[in-house]
Amino acid sequence: MNTLLFHESPWIFVYLTISFGVIDYILGSKRKYYLVVLYFVLLGVMMFMYRVPFRINKYPRNLLVSPCDGRVMSILELNDITTHVAIYLNLLDSHVQWSPVNVVVLSTVHKPGSFNPAYMFHKSRYNERIETIIYVPAIDDEIKIVQIAGQLARRIVNYKDKNDRVERGELIGMIKFGSRVDLFIPHNKIDLLINVGDTVFGNKTIIGKPSY
Repeated sequence: MNTLLFHESPWIFVYLTISFGVIDYILGSKRKYYLVVLYFVLLGVMMFMYRVPFRINKYPRNLLVSPCDGRVMSILELNDITTHVAIYLNLLDSHVQWSPVNVVVLSTVHKPGSFNPAYMFHKSRYNERIETIIYVPAIDDEIKIVQIAGQLARRIVNYKDKNDRVERGELIGMIKFGSRVDLFIPHNKIDLLINVGDTVFGNKTIIGKPSY
């Protein structure tokens, strides 16, 4: 298991080290053992929260896999063209996002906003987010991926830029401490293979296939 802790939030490691160093200096050597144990426990927890599960899929390249770990909250046909899929990431889920299929990035837009609970649709529509539109050659159409901040997740990271060619399974971003990932899919081009309430795993669970 890999971790992005030291890449994304090295200040956490520095903060823990300095804090425990100061506490150790104040308390002396009497409780040194307990401090060392607590230090490594907390560091292990943070490394777990920033983990990147090692997953390799060998599915046909035109299949759509989940971009994240989580639970399918909603599947809604917005109109004759687009289906909205919402996947909620809880605190214990892996917080990274993968490309669901081979794509070309058309645009990436960061939209500042609030930090309401991501599972509350009527409030979270105002939340901070990053919207990435990708072109999918397998269906000759576009999909929009939206990384949404939540009450605890107050920083979103996107690793890709416009015109980047991205393979399925490449890391495309991270929502620190969970939240929600939304997909806007052309439903006349993709047959969804998931249902509301399903648990999905990023770069592993097949969520759709081309309609042809």
